Amino acid sequence: MHTTHVAAGTATVCPLIPSAPKAPTKRSIPGLRYEVAYRRDDLQDAFSLIYHSYRRAGLVEANESEVRLTPFHLLPTTEVFVTKLAEKVVSTVSLIGDGELGLPLESIYPKNVELIRNRGLRMGEIGSLADCRDSPVRFIETFAAMGRLLAQVAKTRGYDGLVAAAHPKHARLYQRILPFEQIGKMSTCPYANGNPAVMLALVFEDHRGSELYERFFGSMSSAADTVPRPWSAETYDYFHKLLHSNRLQSERPLSGQGAPMLSKRRSVHNSRIDPTENAPQRDA
Repeated sequence: MHTTHVAAGTATVCPLIPSAPKAPTKRSIPGLRYEVAYRRDDLQDAFSLIYHSYRRAGLVEANESEVRLTPFHLLPTTEVFVTKLAEKVVSTVSLIGDGELGLPLESIYPKNVELIRNRGLRMGEIGSLADCRDSPVRFIETFAAMGRLLAQVAKTRGYDGLVAAAHPKHARLYQRILPFEQIGKMSTCPYANGNPAVMLALVFEDHRGSELYERFFGSMSSAADTVPRPWSAETYDYFHKLLHSNRLQSERPLSGQGAPMLSKRRSVHNSRIDPTENAPQRDA
């Protein structure tokens, strides 16, 4: 096993991770489904879940729409993953690719991201992690399963690994399940009301030949599970307007990711959606 050191630095936008048991359980909960969301209802439920999770933790201000999404969610390089139980979205996490706006981490720590790129690594960032918190046992299972699907999608998209930011007491969960390596010192996260965070990274090739690598990549998900799921034109337009409305309600940028608001024309040309085709159909 070889080691690829990524970068040393501090962290930025802090994903929320609910409290969890000290050790993962092997118990399997029936009825859970993991998928890349593209339907408006599933995306709405995911963004609503993020909003209420972050509100409980005091990380965001209230807004009338009761959803939390960022300009990154409108880009074709971002994908939203959901766990569904009896058609209810119970967990969600987003994979933010290094695309038109770069990575969220870059808005505060550009030198760290520049160092990663200079070493020839193309990384995706985990963000917008939220759970309905009805079962810590179920959360451990869903986080592990969503993490596996997310890692496989990231690898399929050509990413070399993942970066994330987490509260220090939750960083151990990332390191145990995925696992991540801490590459930055603890830092105050100004866009999460001053909560502390540490920067984490996972380079896939560092674990080739290990049990963990086999667990995540030895048996790949079907192509139907990892294929890109573009939003319909109507879905994109709906969330574009919703994001704009939310930003008008607050003088502070959503999520601390001080990225400019994308114009509708610019985003369509970058294939967040395909206005000439319907979104791919999928069995419920």
